[in-house]
Amino acid sequence: MTKKEVIIIFCIVLSIVLLLITALVGFLVGIPTDIYSEKKHIQRITKRAEERFLGEDSEYTGLEVYPIYNEYDELRYALIEFEPKGFVYVYISEKGYFFRSMYSLSSTESESWMPYRVKEGAQEDVYDADGKVLYQSENREHFRDENGQAIVYSESPFKVAGIENERRYLLSTKPTVPLGTERGRIPAVKRGEQYLDLVDGAMIDYTPGMESEYAVIDIAFINKSYFDL
Repeated sequence: MTKKEVIIIFCIVLSIVLLLITALVGFLVGIPTDIYSEKKHIQRITKRAEERFLGEDSEYTGLEVYPIYNEYDELRYALIEFEPKGFVYVYISEKGYFFRSMYSLSSTESESWMPYRVKEGAQEDVYDADGKVLYQSENREHFRDENGQAIVYSESPFKVAGIENERRYLLSTKPTVPLGTERGRIPAVKRGEQYLDLVDGAMIDYTPGMESEYAVIDIAFINKSYFDL
């Protein structure tokens, strides 16, 4: 065996050892998500979303992925907007493991939401086209169409509001008015020193960790592998 062949074999063995060490570290300790840039996260989420949601029998013709930041300006979420309509949120964990993805879906199917104003004492029923009660709300005054029906959107608050080049946020808050959730998230964009709450269109003053009477949306990220992306 020549010296050159020995060096080649050594390099191959070293590469395999390093790969195994990296895999073991990832399995036991986890891979921090901040090793990826925003662009890389979006690429990874897009690839996985296309594999999961697009196909021959899919109701969607395409999708676009957008970064969403938390109240500390950290990249912690993403938004998948489907074509022709539909959306889901993605939670980006602080670490990813070989046995668990660093990306979790808010739902395995497209979501919907209803715009409303917070109004203490309000009690409203939301009906479907057949007159059956779909949803009973408390302290929410729903926006309604010309027929008096509560408006339900199948596109995200960001798309409905026409948000394009602004940074998207999901701001966490604890409602001081019972809204059916202990903690909610406010889809928002920043305007000067304030934020525009996209649920009701109001300008709000927000600080991280605050309790508020602001309109929120209910987003849950379930810690089960089926919701991994």
